[in-house]
Amino acid sequence: MPIQFHLLLLASTLVLVTGCMSTNVANSEQIELNAMARASNADITPIDAIRQASAAYEEAIAAELQFYAPSHMENAREKLQSALKLSKDAREPEEKIAAISAAFAAKKLVADAYSNKATVELTLSRVLEHRKVLAELNTDTLHPKLYHKATVKLESLIRDIEGGRLASAKNDEASVLEYYAKVEIETLKTTYLDKAIQKLDEAKSNNADDVAEVTYDKAEEAVDYAGEFIERNYRDREGVRRVCDIAHTAALHAYYVAEEAEKIIEIDAEDAEQYILYVGGLLQLINAEVGIKNLAAMPPREQARSLAEAVKLSSMTYSTPAIEQAPRKQSAVVPVASAQPSLYIEFEETESDE
Repeated sequence: MPIQFHLLLLASTLVLVTGCMSTNVANSEQIELNAMARASNADITPIDAIRQASAAYEEAIAAELQFYAPSHMENAREKLQSALKLSKDAREPEEKIAAISAAFAAKKLVADAYSNKATVELTLSRVLEHRKVLAELNTDTLHPKLYHKATVKLESLIRDIEGGRLASAKNDEASVLEYYAKVEIETLKTTYLDKAIQKLDEAKSNNADDVAEVTYDKAEEAVDYAGEFIERNYRDREGVRRVCDIAHTAALHAYYVAEEAEKIIEIDAEDAEQYILYVGGLLQLINAEVGIKNLAAMPPREQARSLAEAVKLSSMTYSTPAIEQAPRKQSAVVPVASAQPSLYIEFEETESDE
């Protein structure tokens, strides 16, 4: 039988039994034809051909080629399944050759998948690096839908390369990188800024925008600035952490100012006196550690200033290792003011989650 007729008959058998190979592999037709030609002259059984192709396929799976060459690997799996199906009922030489041909095609697809991986790593290096960044930020956990969409976009570029559309992949790379940047920004906001946003929302629930309007507005500005900073400077990790910490502190401040403001709105003279004494009691708690005499005899502003100076002096005194190691003489300590429970009026406080 002429070789051309033999190959034509074999091709007809493969199409009837298994159908054509899935598309999106640039040289799929050539792979089919070469596999047929090799199978017709091969000195190998269908089982051995399938065994070799299966081993190559399993190694490729371990090498993550389903990511770097998904179309190749899908087609290779289909070819292996076809080879197994054909081998079970193979009686005639053409049927055995068809099974061997399918196995050979699968093995070739796997070999080409390795080549495609090298092309992908070279062509899409920037996207692959950005994907690593998202993995380090745990985007797959924090924003699974965004991460999945980013992965699909990358896969689309890879499939273009597999289909021989290299120019198209390069042209679309910029838009994919832009999307990856947006996903990174959203991940950073979730990681570093969300706690400030949540606390600001809690402050608003405490009527901070009414009873502590100025403080609340400043906190809102800090949160907005942090969000804008992330969008402009998302790769400045230290800067991102810094502005988000400032925003969180501002939000906490608004929350607690509102909490205190609620206590003194529309209070009468007696309650106002008690609240001032309550604040004085808080200052006395600090004074118990630094020991300023007659602190209550000073105006509140002077009390705060004196406490700040005492804390600063104490910090300077005990910052030197030699002083830290030296025995502390009781006589050198400023006499501690006696406790003044009458100055401490306990206002009812609500527990905070901080």
